[in-house]
Amino acid sequence: MSCEEDPVSIILTPMAARTAFDDVEFPSFESLPFRAGDPEGAIWGFYEKISDATEPDELGSLNLLTPLRILKAKEEIKLGKVCSLNWAVQKPNPTGYRRMGLSHRAFQPRPERFVFDDEIHMNTQSGSQWDGFRHWAYYKTGQFYNGVSVNEFPSNDKTNLIPDSRTQTPLRNGIHKFQGKIVGRGVLLDFYAYAQAEGIAYQANDQYLLTAAQLDACAEAQGITFKQGDILFVRMGWVHWHEHAAPKERWDTLIADTRAIGLRQDLEEVKWLWDHHFAAVACDAPAFEARPTIQEWNLHDYLLALWGTPIGEFFDLEELAETCKYTGRYTFFVTSSPLNVLNGIASPPNIMAIF
Repeated sequence: MSCEEDPVSIILTPMAARTAFDDVEFPSFESLPFRAGDPEGAIWGFYEKISDATEPDELGSLNLLTPLRILKAKEEIKLGKVCSLNWAVQKPNPTGYRRMGLSHRAFQPRPERFVFDDEIHMNTQSGSQWDGFRHWAYYKTGQFYNGVSVNEFPSNDKTNLIPDSRTQTPLRNGIHKFQGKIVGRGVLLDFYAYAQAEGIAYQANDQYLLTAAQLDACAEAQGITFKQGDILFVRMGWVHWHEHAAPKERWDTLIADTRAIGLRQDLEEVKWLWDHHFAAVACDAPAFEARPTIQEWNLHDYLLALWGTPIGEFFDLEELAETCKYTGRYTFFVTSSPLNVLNGIASPPNIMAIF
């Protein structure tokens, strides 16, 4: 059958063509910002430049998850083993950062029938979550990714920013833009296991500054070679701590100002993240970076606001770590589908790793 006669070939061939986002030559970190007048360190305008786009970019580093990279990542599937990375949305318990926990109501919409519905009311920072590009603005200017101003929210009422969903119109940087975009090769750095093997002692529920040098050492021990567009996962041991801690210890930790392991806020770590050009980063801890911060700025400022790199937090990496250890392979296929909430700010990831 010719290509013209094969509808599958007709569909797939154009999608697998090389794009401007394959093998991207990024500017050096020292040369940023990409556009004059933007905040120091910003990549704003770069993705539009290399792809000749006429509309402002809303995907950031997710642009790197191209059809060719997805097809290459498919080669990671050898066993048919699936690991869910979704931590329950009821967790942590109690909720950190004084946020509202999950409210779950089951009921019979028609009592005369044996039919049940349920309703949930939750902060999207509960359980595993992707932070979208409306979650965190650059601390000096109040701008979100690609220059979106906090004043571009549809209301000045900071307690009710988004109007009724039935009357919404699409706004820039909503998490609905992530639909169908988070698919590719995942890489796990199991720092928690590495630290135990190397005699590095820390408490996951206390501030511990994870350095770029330690991440490199962990990657070397696991035999990992990073590729542009990888989706990075770092197991730090926070979920493991939560699942094994006594209730009082969890309570005392989570009702206080959050202290937790995470990446150090230093230019060495900023440059490490920049030089690897991950499509997204995620971990099993509250913030990916250490809490409290040691700077006036956060890595969130760089990742979310200046670069457009999604941050995943509270991912359950326990089964994933066991599978990587068993197989001796720390790379895998990843697919994630955040909630399709128009103008959403964050979302449960609905994520799976496949070996």
